Amino acid sequence: MTAGVNTGAVADWFAGLSGPVRGTIWILISAVCLTAMAATIRHLSGDVHTFIIAFFRIGIGFVVMAPWMVRTRLQGLKTTKKSWFLLRAFATTIASLGFFYALGEIPLADAVAIMFTRPLYGTIFAIVFLGEIVGQRRWAALAVGFLGVLVMVRPGFEAINLGLAAVFVASIAGAAAAILIRYLSRTESPDTITMYMVLFTAPVMLILALAVWETPTWEQIGWLSFTGLVGTLGQRAMSRGYAAADASIILPMDFSRLIIAALFGYVLFSEIPSVYTAIGGALIFTATVYIAQREARIARRSAATTRVSE
Repeated sequence: MTAGVNTGAVADWFAGLSGPVRGTIWILISAVCLTAMAATIRHLSGDVHTFIIAFFRIGIGFVVMAPWMVRTRLQGLKTTKKSWFLLRAFATTIASLGFFYALGEIPLADAVAIMFTRPLYGTIFAIVFLGEIVGQRRWAALAVGFLGVLVMVRPGFEAINLGLAAVFVASIAGAAAAILIRYLSRTESPDTITMYMVLFTAPVMLILALAVWETPTWEQIGWLSFTGLVGTLGQRAMSRGYAAADASIILPMDFSRLIIAALFGYVLFSEIPSVYTAIGGALIFTATVYIAQREARIARRSAATTRVSE
């Protein structure tokens, strides 16, 4: 009885917080969960095929979300945007497979840092597919961001291996998925967004896993299950974070993942981030935060103009 009251009190306290504060808390929870998932995948990558890891990541996610489906009697799956969910699932599949493969080939902090180029690609997608007008300042921010990528990768000085290529593909696909999440979060609940991702990607991951199947050991199954659990919780927390606050607030906090990844990499794998990773990450951070804040200001001006015209 007391535990129930305490839980309710905590829920009421959390609901009473401002949107930016709630969004920040959700994103920090997401950062810890998703970095723990990435570190676990890196640990498994030498012994378990990427397709099998991806299948367990999604399959355990389905198990985690099943109680929600039962509780809502599938009402939460009602939507008119299934084609958008399908497109998001396709982008997520490409991003997941590329990122999971890269985690076994390059340092953890490098893989996470390069994935943060997603907002840069997202801006380019908005220009190409949405006809968005981008001013000189945002073009300059894009240039700074991609300079950060060049500093990290140092083409001509460092060999471009399959791991780097995979994480770049993953970051582009992740940018598409992130734009779709933001679009869907306007009308769909975070749980609905997560559940459709699981429903649409699980069959694909199963087929890929069966093609290379080797039965994992019980220890590996434990780690794979942990990956699925924290990955799903991280995605749910991220969806709630973007639903609670503006992207200009959420994105800087999401960069805490880079710091956490560097700590995980050092403690678990004895990886020390290079100075190029630090400088490149700082440039990417500066560019993406500026772009997010600029987009937020433009959106607020547009909303204000719409209210005046009405």
